[in-house]
Amino acid sequence: MPHVAFYITGHGFGHATRMAAVASALAEQVPGLRLSLITTVPEWLLRLNLSCEFQLRPRALDVGVIQIDSIRLDPAATLAAYARLLEGLPAATREEAEALRSDGVDLVVADIPPAAFLVAQRAGLPGVGISNFSWDWIYAEYVRALPEHAPILSAIREAYSRADLFLRLPFHGPCDAFKSIRDIPMIARHARHPREEVRRMLGLDGARPVILLSFGGFEIRGIDFDRVESLGDYCFLATQPTPRPLRNVRVLSLDGLRYEDLVAQADAVITKPGFGIVSDCLANRTPMLYTSRGEFAEYAPLVAGLERFGVSAFIGTQDLLAGNWRASLDDLLRRPRVWPDLPANGAEVAAGILRDYVPRGSPRPAG
Repeated sequence: MPHVAFYITGHGFGHATRMAAVASALAEQVPGLRLSLITTVPEWLLRLNLSCEFQLRPRALDVGVIQIDSIRLDPAATLAAYARLLEGLPAATREEAEALRSDGVDLVVADIPPAAFLVAQRAGLPGVGISNFSWDWIYAEYVRALPEHAPILSAIREAYSRADLFLRLPFHGPCDAFKSIRDIPMIARHARHPREEVRRMLGLDGARPVILLSFGGFEIRGIDFDRVESLGDYCFLATQPTPRPLRNVRVLSLDGLRYEDLVAQADAVITKPGFGIVSDCLANRTPMLYTSRGEFAEYAPLVAGLERFGVSAFIGTQDLLAGNWRASLDDLLRRPRVWPDLPANGAEVAAGILRDYVPRGSPRPAG
């Protein structure tokens, strides 16, 4: 029985949801596939997004970016945490390689912990990366301010160089530490239910514009919800609790729905741009009101993608936190709905490429 191990960073939810899409597509293409997911993301998120069975083993092989909340980052803490991770990496690599060998794994896929490729090489397995960025690119700006952590960048780039292949998504950084790069279409989640059906399920009558608040699993602190409550001609939806009950904000569970269903039924989404929510909005043609996300290099190419392929507008962090949303929302909802074609079948394309690395009665291909 073929067996694929996915190493997924625990940073936010976007990496996990797009790898769930790839793993689901691969399971459809490879009958009897075993899936192991090595990650610290919540199991409920994986269960919600994966259409097949899997084995979950919690372990972190990277640190992502340490965040104060959804839009505020802590570069110094991030680099310090990665330096500590590197100290224990040789032992972790040995342990992971042995675990993969004993479990009969055939292929390692990573989004995008660098050490996953060291593990794959030590275990004698092909390693394939999938992402729109690499952590050396993200950390480079932090290291410029804290040059004592420069060895982190060298370690990350050396690990990425061990990958057999990197599948690069749109809205990407250079990713030039990888020796072999292949561009693929956007990975996105498409709504499973029609918009009006979702609104009926949620008890929404359509009398007011419906705005989804989406902050990627991170808490956002400091919003003036008294001001938000004064926007009574808007209906806001959230999946995270608010400080107190609000007349025009509904906190939802996802009973019978997926997150992409919420995105697709919304008149607009308020968020900070990460790949997951950007791809969801573009694929489901939902306008986006976005704010800054701090010192994160991925921000610029994501915004460029939004401006080229989507309907979007910017709101400053100060106005976002102050609840000064009306003018920006009114402007966004008046904008023409022009959606240039953008292929969003990246999960199926990636699965087709990965399938060739999975043994099917013949020797496993070399990288």
